[in-house]
Amino acid sequence: MNNKSKKALRKSIKKMKRQVQTQKGITLVALVVTIIILIILATVAINFAFGSNGLIRRAEEARDYYANDTKYTDESISNVTAYLNGLISGVEGGDTLPADGSFSEEKGVNTPKLASNMKLVTFNSADNTWIPDETNSGYSYEEQTGTTEDGGTSEWANAEVTVDGITSYFVWIPRYAYKITYYTNEDKTEISSTRTTYGTIDVKFIKGTGNLAADGATVCKYADDPTLDTTTDYIIHPAFTANADLGGGFGNNNGTNDNGISGIWIGKYETARSDTVGSTQGAATTLKVQPGVTSFRNITVENMYTYSLAYAPNLESHMLKNSEWGAVAYLTESKYGRNGTEVIKNSNGTTYFTGGGDENAYITNTNQSSTGNVYGIYDLSGNAYEYVAAAYSNRSEIGTTNESTKYATVYSGTNENTDYKYGDATYETSGWNSDSATFVNSNNPFFSRGGGFLNGDSAGVFGFGISTAVGYFSFRLALVV
Repeated sequence: MNNKSKKALRKSIKKMKRQVQTQKGITLVALVVTIIILIILATVAINFAFGSNGLIRRAEEARDYYANDTKYTDESISNVTAYLNGLISGVEGGDTLPADGSFSEEKGVNTPKLASNMKLVTFNSADNTWIPDETNSGYSYEEQTGTTEDGGTSEWANAEVTVDGITSYFVWIPRYAYKITYYTNEDKTEISSTRTTYGTIDVKFIKGTGNLAADGATVCKYADDPTLDTTTDYIIHPAFTANADLGGGFGNNNGTNDNGISGIWIGKYETARSDTVGSTQGAATTLKVQPGVTSFRNITVENMYTYSLAYAPNLESHMLKNSEWGAVAYLTESKYGRNGTEVIKNSNGTTYFTGGGDENAYITNTNQSSTGNVYGIYDLSGNAYEYVAAAYSNRSEIGTTNESTKYATVYSGTNENTDYKYGDATYETSGWNSDSATFVNSNNPFFSRGGGFLNGDSAGVFGFGISTAVGYFSFRLALVV
């Protein structure tokens, strides 16, 4: 290559370098400008998103507002629900009530006293089941102003009791005092100065285990008080007192300030049987108290008495006594029960189903209940006769050798007019609602209550009859906690 050619080549290379350098400079400028623009846009975006009034801040405020609003709404709903529950249960704010037998100002009665194997339940009408009463307040001993033929509103406390893995149902009868007013005529318009077959029973609930009524003013008297005037005084029902001879026997006998128990648990239905292996009840037969099952019959009074004591010794389980039947009968007749409306007879026939029929028949048979609704006690009229642990003279079958005990009552005579006991629903209510009225004697020493399904008008809560120690009769459980 000559010099001229080399010179031309060098010239061309220099030109190309200049062109490349020129192109590179333009690219860097564009890149710098682009970056600056991007930075500006990023700054704006960051400000928009994260600034004091930016998108993120606004989103956080919206989130907080929503959370606060939701919390406020939830709290409002919770408060309204609690208030409504309080109104329904009679406890302001729906607070949990004690379950220790202490007096409740809100409820006006002694609270149901529970043991560890017991829990209060309330009826869920949506699916016809009993569900736990979480606040111990789903009951009301409410005054009835009319008849209860179409369903009463007084809802006595119910509890599920678990023994040997089997659930049974019991109803709380709070301590109360009563006064009976007699009338000369059936429509109860003319008061009688002497006992007749027409009358009303007025009840006042008692605070705790003393003698002061829930109204805070009425001082009630014990049945053995020599100053007792039955026309004006309220008699503390003997079933709640510590005096076994009167029909009580549980609690402490420390005078007028503390004398007896705050209430009694009564079997909701006649007792049934459930044979189990290895029963802790100490008997071959395990007892249960349930609806829609055949009542336990055709056993001796001695076995009824023994099985009842073995059912739940920690709950002072025992065969119902005359006085305890009377306590149920009087509360049923009062304004806190049927308000004078007669309990309809359980006449389901030879099946002897508790609650008036098999399975859940009790739900529709509320006219057979002591309250006119599912919260009451059933089988008080009809179904099977029921033996009670009460008899003329001393009877070894019910554990009496020389006197009354807390588990059984001895009657020293056979004359209804003079040998009755206050509150036992014999002489005091004899003949009411045309119910049977035959007092015990030496040949038939045991009391039976309620009448049978074959009886007509003679069956009823005030009915009492007599029998020997065997028969097709049933019985009922009672508990004291």
